[in-house]
Amino acid sequence: MWRRIAAYFLFVLGFLTMTFFKHYTGELIPYPFLFWLTGLALFAGGFLFLRYTPNGKELVARKKLMAAIADLKSNGEMIQVDLSKCEIRGHSYSEEKRIYGHDNEFLTLNIEREIEGWNTLGGGSWRNMEQVQVRQSVFIYERQDPQSGVVEKFVTRVIPKDKITLSFYLEKQKLTSLYVDRQNRGKYYFDLDFLKG
Repeated sequence: MWRRIAAYFLFVLGFLTMTFFKHYTGELIPYPFLFWLTGLALFAGGFLFLRYTPNGKELVARKKLMAAIADLKSNGEMIQVDLSKCEIRGHSYSEEKRIYGHDNEFLTLNIEREIEGWNTLGGGSWRNMEQVQVRQSVFIYERQDPQSGVVEKFVTRVIPKDKITLSFYLEKQKLTSLYVDRQNRGKYYFDLDFLKG
């Protein structure tokens, strides 16, 4: 919440500074153009800060996820996973991605809308779409439950790395932890913090 307040503060302060020094003709403040540039920088900084700050729904979802992970770590069964025994499955594809614009229409600039409009009509020298290669992988760990004898299969979340890169990470790490709910074996969490580096 404080991030959004800081973003709005920078946004408004920058706008007011730019507006004041655009028409400033006094002699008390030398180099008003530098103050106008400072206002522009504050305005842009506030806009970028606002654009990349998660909204309330995202923050609530993140808190729920972190609470569920903490619960699994404290109350679940911890299994030491030998990463050399995991199977890696990769999937790669290409898709069109917007270069300009934002999912939130309030945060999309007019120039970004114009570029998107030109792109939709198929004209213009600026294109708002680009082809990007998406590489994703998961790794699968299977083990036989020593108490029930049932073979359990655990699949990680989708990891935004190709199969070869992921195999290097797994080879370097050797071991990780898997936390499984004792009542619901379908609820589990792989500790993948080693992939952040």
